[in-house]
Parts: sequence; C-alpha cells; structure tokens
Amino acid sequence: MINAFRAGAYGVPFLPVGGMWGSDLVDIRPEFFQVMKSPFDGEEVVVVKALVPDYAIIHVQEADIYGNARILGPSYQDALLARAAKKTIITTERIVGTYRMQEEPKLTSIPHFLVEAVVELPGGAKPGICFPEYVKVDWDDHKAYQKAVKAGDVKAFADKMLEGRA
Repeated sequence: MINAFRAGAYGVPFLPVGGMWGSDLVDIRPEFFQVMKSPFDGEEVVVVKALVPDYAIIHVQEADIYGNARILGPSYQDALLARAAKKTIITTERIVGTYRMQEEPKLTSIPHFLVEAVVELPGGAKPGICFPEYVKVDWDDHKAYQKAVKAGDVKAFADKMLEGRA
C-alpha cells in the first residue's frame, strides 16, 4: 500500500506517480502536480493531489440492506472509488439477505462501513452492461446517451431511461 505524502498547511494528501519526469503537466498544472522530496530516501518525486470526491455512486450486482456489496464481474476502479469518496451510494440489481454475505465474505467488494445508502435499481447500469445480469450493450441507447452528453441534455435522456420504473 502506498502511503500518502503530507504537504502544505492543510495536510492535503498527495500520491507519488511514476513516469512524470519530462512531462509538461507538472508545469502546466501546478495545483495538481508537485515535485517533493520523498520522506523515505530524500529523492525528488512527482506527486499528484489525491482525488476525494464528495460522492461515489456505484452499481453492483448484489448488496444487502446494510451496504455490503458484491461486484460479480470486473470491478475496475469501483472498490477504490468507494474508499476515496466521502460518501458512497450503492445501486444494485438486487438486495440479498445478509446471510449471503456471511456465507462467502471474500466476495464482498465494498464493505458496509463505506456505504451511506443502498438503492435497489434493476437495470441501473444501462445502457452499459452489468455482467452476468445483462451482457449486451444496447448500442442504440448508448449512441443516444453519447448524443445527449454532447448536446448537454443528459437529464432528458435519464428521464426517458427511467420512465416506467418509478
């Protein structure tokens, strides 16, 4: 595990990043990237300001009422995002009994103490996929979503997608 470097009057956490030497990003974005001395060996290292989002909304296949959540397919960065955010909201294909989590605790991707709320929302990852629930992307809906993003009309797209669910 990488420990966060502490810097500045407010103790803003920074994380060391490799491969930044020679990049213009350090000079272009000084509010985000810094060069610091490593507390371990005194070498100079490029660090990036840690992201701490207010909320993470993560869709999973299974969760219990307490917020223990299972990601049954690829998890990508979801478990890390839940740990970085100040508050995490889980949307789930289905709410299952807590006994399911107790039977195989190693399958719990996100533990309850990181979760603020759980919402049962079947199909909540559409127009994407949520393996193994639905494994095909609805390309027409996906293209409509991309068009809505470009047009700044995501709310109308979301309203259309949610029709009939409430």
